[in-house]
Amino acid sequence: MNGGGGITSLVLRDGDTVLLGVVGELDLFTGPALVTVVTDCLRQRPTCLVMDVSAVSFCDAAGLTALEAAKDNAAQAGTRFTLTGVQPTLLRILTVTGLDATLDLRPHHGQFPSAGATP
Repeated sequence: MNGGGGITSLVLRDGDTVLLGVVGELDLFTGPALVTVVTDCLRQRPTCLVMDVSAVSFCDAAGLTALEAAKDNAAQAGTRFTLTGVQPTLLRILTVTGLDATLDLRPHHGQFPSAGATP
C-alpha cells in the first residue's frame, strides 16, 4: 500500500493483470503521485492494468489529466487500461469532458477484463 502524495493506492497482481486500487482525491496535488504509481505498475509489464476508482472521492481537471496520462502511458507500454468502480459523480465528469469515449470504463470493480480480451 502506498500513501505518497496524499493519495492511497494498493497494487495487486493477478497473472498478467495488475489491479490498482485508488483511494482519495484526484487533484492538482495527487495527480502526479497517481501517474508515478501507474508508471511503477507498468514496469511490471502487465497485459492489462485495471484501476479501481470506486473510493475516489473527488476529481478535478488535474485529476482527469492524470487519468488521461495513465491511459496514454499504458497505451505506450502496450498495456490495456481499464477504469473500474466508476461512481456516478466521476462518470458524469468523464461524460461531460468526453473522456468516457476514450477510456475503457467498467462500473463495478468485480468486472475485471481478462488479459486476452480485446478492448
